[in-house]
Amino acid sequence: MLTDGNISLRLLRKDDLDFLYSIENDPTNYQYTKESNYFSKEILSKYISNASADIGVYNQLRFVISFKKNPIGLIDLFDYDRSSRKAGVSILVLEGFRSKQHGSKALDLLISYSWNSLDLLSLFANIKEENIKSISLFNKFNFLKKGKTLYQLDR
Repeated sequence: MLTDGNISLRLLRKDDLDFLYSIENDPTNYQYTKESNYFSKEILSKYISNASADIGVYNQLRFVISFKKNPIGLIDLFDYDRSSRKAGVSILVLEGFRSKQHGSKALDLLISYSWNSLDLLSLFANIKEENIKSISLFNKFNFLKKGKTLYQLDR
């Protein structure tokens, strides 16, 4: 577990199934992602059972963002590339917890983990132009715009 005061990041657990299901199938979240598929509890349960595997196995890691031990969002490393030592980052914080620095603390923890534990050299994020809050968050951490929706941070 990664922690910074009241915010912590932990890998998915079996008891996160309902939380994950509600986020993955909430159509209001589709505006921020290219995915808009329905995920059954069976599919998500299988996903959770593999969630603690080394990042090199599935080329991704998903963490639950917790505030005072209550889940408030998800933050992911995806498209991990061992040879180039880079990965993508995505984050989703539940509506009632946005604009309270929780996303900033979670992203800071994930960047530190990426540099110090995974020895990554670069992180990237794909952010739609209309997602002003995410663009602001990633700019705060010096991610540079590299394309229409691509932002990158190099160590």
